[in-house]
Amino acid sequence: MSHIAVDLGASGGKMFLGEVNEELKVEEIYRFDNRPVESGDRYVWDVEYLREEILKGIRKAERKTGAFDSIGIDTWGLDFGLIKDGELMRDPYSYRDPKMKSTLDEILEETSKEEIFKATGINHWNVPNTLWQYHYISRKEPEVLEKAEKMIMMPQLISFLLGAEICGEETIASTSQMFDPRTRDWAESFLTELDLRVDILPELKEPGTRIGKLREDFAAGLENRPEILLPVSHDTGAAVAGMPLGEGHRAFLSTGSWFILGIELEQPKLSTEAFQIEASNEMGVEGTARFLKNINGFFILEECRKEWRKNDQIYEYDRLIEKVREIDSLGPLINPDANPFQTVEGDMTQKIASFCRDTGQEVPETEGEITQCIFESLALKTVMAFESLMEVAGTESDLIHLGGGGTRNEFFCEMLASIMGIPVLGGPVEAAACGNILTQAMAYNEIEDIKEGRELVKESMEFQRFEPEEDEGWDEAEETMRDLLSD
Repeated sequence: MSHIAVDLGASGGKMFLGEVNEELKVEEIYRFDNRPVESGDRYVWDVEYLREEILKGIRKAERKTGAFDSIGIDTWGLDFGLIKDGELMRDPYSYRDPKMKSTLDEILEETSKEEIFKATGINHWNVPNTLWQYHYISRKEPEVLEKAEKMIMMPQLISFLLGAEICGEETIASTSQMFDPRTRDWAESFLTELDLRVDILPELKEPGTRIGKLREDFAAGLENRPEILLPVSHDTGAAVAGMPLGEGHRAFLSTGSWFILGIELEQPKLSTEAFQIEASNEMGVEGTARFLKNINGFFILEECRKEWRKNDQIYEYDRLIEKVREIDSLGPLINPDANPFQTVEGDMTQKIASFCRDTGQEVPETEGEITQCIFESLALKTVMAFESLMEVAGTESDLIHLGGGGTRNEFFCEMLASIMGIPVLGGPVEAAACGNILTQAMAYNEIEDIKEGRELVKESMEFQRFEPEEDEGWDEAEETMRDLLSD
């Protein structure tokens, strides 16, 4: 059987053709850019553009393989659409829109961060969760929410626009700060206390559920109408499902616009200690929990590269890494999660310069120096977050699995292994696509469970192991990062 995985990230989309036989075959067939677009004074997602790009990928897949059996969509978390009379009311707001944070103080007047964590398991405060956005609309645009008949998260919204029924899925719902990890359903009592509508929240269904077929008026002329399946629909959840985790090595780092660092557990951690280290709990494959922390990731570099490209400067990855390797000393550091680095507004290179200047550090000037600053800052913050997660989880990991685009960045992987002091196992590069396709294969009984699927990943995909190297300079850099985070 042939399956298509659509993996949509906040900076780009990719589509893959997958088959599961004696091995797992995953082949990229199409990719396209994605970023928030300006609409008036707001930043939104152009879902019609996404729909058209997915159509191009479907056409390309059919030319390559003929008829295919199913398609599943995973996306970033947090964002959602509102439905009325079977139609999307407007393009969804992006979590990168600065206004999405504007009613957070009102939420915290009605409840506390710890109460939110106890109710939802989510403790991210560096990004506007679904809860913040939902609250914002209810307070600033109440007429919009009053008219809405359903709220639907991004992967199910895109699926709906292709022909699927309206529904939800727990891995994506669990990113929302509106989901109860104990009941594995919407946190209706908590939301009602905040005077937020719960009647428009969709029914949550299990990964592997058949939720429709491609619309007849979409991709006309296909040999067949493939089924739309519900995969593990949060991209990080799919990525973790596609990593060969096992006993003694359940730690993971999914790299992309965001760094999602965590460990796969049997149950969520909702303790006071978990709250104090700002950890969160998102749902994983087959009833597991992902105990994790979010770190603003390669979004920072992508914003710099956008400026460099515009100004005819060095922006290609290989050339940037070459420039970093030429630098023989550690550079200045930033806190990747500081507010200036969260939004699409402004010149990211100037934000980095301002941060370093304001914290009494040397200001990085060249493309190589700025890239070094970003890499070292991300690696150091990742290590510090890892240490706190392992301590609260009461476990250890003898290596960390790294998936996503960062696996291609050997320089960063080498740096990360050296600072962490344990090996980094890079791969698969397209972990989310692997997890997406494995979920679809389970729905068709091609594999029995995710354990069997992960064995296929281990046997079929390429990996690269990075061993730690001694470098005394990292201890001093880690102290600098601790000082920056304590300010």
